[in-house]
Order: sequence, then structure tokens, then C-alpha cells
Amino acid sequence: MSQVTLLEETIIRKKQLDVSVFGLGKVGLTLSSCLASAGHNVIGVDINDYLVSSLNNKTISSDEPGVQDRILSSLTRLLATANAEEAIQKTSLTFIIVPTPSNSFNGFSLRFVLEACQAIGKALRNKDGRHVVSLVSTVLPGSSDQFIIPELEKSSGRKIGRDLGYCYNPSFIALGEIVKGIETPDYVLIGETDPTSGDLVLAAHRSMVPDHTPIARMHPIEAEITKLASNTHETMRVSFANMLMAACSETPLANVDRITEALSHRMGKRFFKGATPFGGPCWPRDNKALAAFLDMIDVSSSMPRHIDIFNEEHGSYILFKILELCEPKDTIGVLGLSYKPETSLIERSYSIDLIQACINERRQITAWDPMALQNTKDKFGLQVNYATSGNDCLDKASVIVITAPLKELSTINWSIAKDKTVIDCWRCLTPSQREQIGRYIPLGQGSAVPSPLWKTPRLRNHLKLLTN
Repeated sequence: MSQVTLLEETIIRKKQLDVSVFGLGKVGLTLSSCLASAGHNVIGVDINDYLVSSLNNKTISSDEPGVQDRILSSLTRLLATANAEEAIQKTSLTFIIVPTPSNSFNGFSLRFVLEACQAIGKALRNKDGRHVVSLVSTVLPGSSDQFIIPELEKSSGRKIGRDLGYCYNPSFIALGEIVKGIETPDYVLIGETDPTSGDLVLAAHRSMVPDHTPIARMHPIEAEITKLASNTHETMRVSFANMLMAACSETPLANVDRITEALSHRMGKRFFKGATPFGGPCWPRDNKALAAFLDMIDVSSSMPRHIDIFNEEHGSYILFKILELCEPKDTIGVLGLSYKPETSLIERSYSIDLIQACINERRQITAWDPMALQNTKDKFGLQVNYATSGNDCLDKASVIVITAPLKELSTINWSIAKDKTVIDCWRCLTPSQREQIGRYIPLGQGSAVPSPLWKTPRLRNHLKLLTN
């Protein structure tokens, strides 16, 4: 693929671009604000009139850190419209960031992407000059070549090449850190149909990212596979660390953090802390989508499928450990409700699965989270008691489970739990906090002294056979 010379790189960096972004959801709005903040003229496109008017009036709000500041600093460089033709006429590069929901077969529906392509293509029929379309939304491998590019060509009356370019350019972001994912990514991934289109997409990113950011340029289908493979590999790392966490919980004198710290010298630290099962809007569905793609091309899908199976089994293991440490009459307090800290999203959150399982077991639950409390109320209603603070949660529960390493844990008065049990799935409390608790159970750490485990005849004989 194309190699950019130092001279070209300098030109690319200084060029002010006219960019349109189709889709003003969390990621689309954030990308629009980052591009505008980098000095480009940006037009956001959305069918939601409220989003359009509030962005134009600069009254739009976002809970993503940094977005509000970038919007307010962009002034006239960031505008919005519901008119696709207006946006296409005024820009030369379009990013599409619309939902690609999972379907019944664990693939990704392209209906919103194709609708955007139809609108863009129709507008291009009335425009002179070259235009590049770059898709950011996650799609199944083969989608660009088989469906998206043909739709763009059909709707626009153009062919990929001289006057129409296409790239698949997914972002690697996490909710609550979208600006970070866009402006300081591990690398920029560009799947390009031609070098000229890739250069233009690269120009947009080079204006936002640090100089040392790696750039990976390839064919669109390679980029589509890379996006799914990245998330599946990360779930594999999480699951591997969780396997070690469970093993260390059952093994005397073992501490999973010492083990993963040693392994990280060769394997890296990213997503490598044994704790709760993975969740959220991307990882679980990307695992399933990769498995579905592998099945389609007659390649074994056992790896991504078994990662999902283990993830579910690990959740059951933690549930068993919690209930094992509780009496039926105990009220269980859950600290942390979102799928990760610093977000209100509870989609595929282990805390939500845990609460549902405890309700099924007829246990009383008190829950608290600084950001996700309302979404949890909407889901469970009166089935759960909702604490007003971390201290309130400790006060109302007899067994407290830390399901997320919330930064607010440092503000809690842990002496409230001096006669209670705290189960720490993340081993995130400090020694001084732990000392204030009646019984502190850090999952992932075996007993501090040799355990009766080895005195059990069955296990000792089993170990003897394994070491014979």
C-alpha cells in the first residue's frame, strides 16, 4: 500500500479539510468535535432534528470527557444539518458512524450503513469532483466489498477509483474515553481501496494524533478482520487472567496479581487483571460475530466460542463464591453497576447479571453506582433497594461485593463495615481500607496459610497421581 513521503506528510498535516460526519451518536459527535478542534471544517449529519439544532446552537451536551470543550472551542468550524446533499456538496471526505446492530445470526446489520450510502450517493450525483467515504462502524468481514462499495457505486453513478474513494477506518474506543481513543490511539487502522483515498483519511487523523502513532494501511477486508480480531484477542486476555484469578482463589498462598505481574513482562499489562467477566456493547458481540464469520468460511470457530463459554462460567464461579460467603438472610450490597467505571451504560454488565442471579435466588440486594443508578432502576424497579451513596450501601448491607474499581471507593468510610464482609472482585482496596473491615475477602488470593485443601484425601490422592 501507499507510503507517504516526508514532504507529503508535511503537506497533509497543514491541510485544512472539509469533512462531513454521518451519525451524531456518542462516537460520531466525539469524532466531529475532535476534527473541528484540530482545525477542520466539519458538518455533522443526523436525522434527529434536536441533535442538529442543539449542535448548531452549541447547547448540545455530552458526558464524554473533553467533548463539550472541543465543541465550544470550535465555533463556526462545527455545524450540523439533516440535509445530506448540503453536507456532501460542502465537503470532500465523509465519515459514516451509524449503528450496526447485531442480528439473529450474530452478524452485524448494514441497514443504517446502506441508508447512509444511499443518501451520500444520491447527493454525489449532483456534485463535481472527487469524494472519499470512510466507514467507522464495525462490520462483518466482506461487508465493504460485497455490499457497501456496490451501494455507493449504484447510488452515486460513480465507480471506485478516479472520482470516488472508500476506506474502512474503525476506531478503537471505549465509552468514557472516546476522545482518548481518537486522539491518542494505539494505532490508526485504514482499509483503503486506493492509496489516494487512504492519504486523505490519513490526513484527517494525522492532524489529531501524536507524531509517533503507528499507521496500519491495508485492504478493507483485512481491516474488517483486524477490527474483530482486536476485540476477540482482548477478551481472550481478560479470560486468561480470570482463569488465573479463580485458580488462585482456590490455591493456598497464591496471589493472582503477583502472577499476572510476572507474566506481563512477556505478555503486557493491557486487559490482564483477573476480576469479573467482560461485558459491554462491543466485546461480547464482536466475539460472536468473528465466530459467525469463521463458521461461514468453514474455519473452526472454537476459540471465540469457548472464550464466551468461559466468560459465562467465570460469572457463575463468582456468584457461587459470593453466595457461599452469605447467609440466606443477608442483604448483599453491590458497589458498581455499569459494565466499566466512568460510564452509565449497563449493557452486558456483570453486576447486572449478578443482581439478576441473586434475585432469582431470592436474595435481598442493595446497589449503588455514581453514574449507572438510574439505568439500573429502570431495569429492576422495586426488585432492588438503591443506596444513595457508597456509605449508604455499606450501612444497608451485611455482605458487600465490589464489582468495579470505582474511583469513589476512596471516599467511602470503610469502618462502617467493621462487623461485615466485603468481597473484593478487583482487590482494589488499600491496606488501610482493608484494616477497617470485619472480614475482607479478596477474590484471586488463596488463604494466607496452608489450607486444609491439601489434607482432603481425594484431592491429595489426585495430586499424587498427577505428580507420579
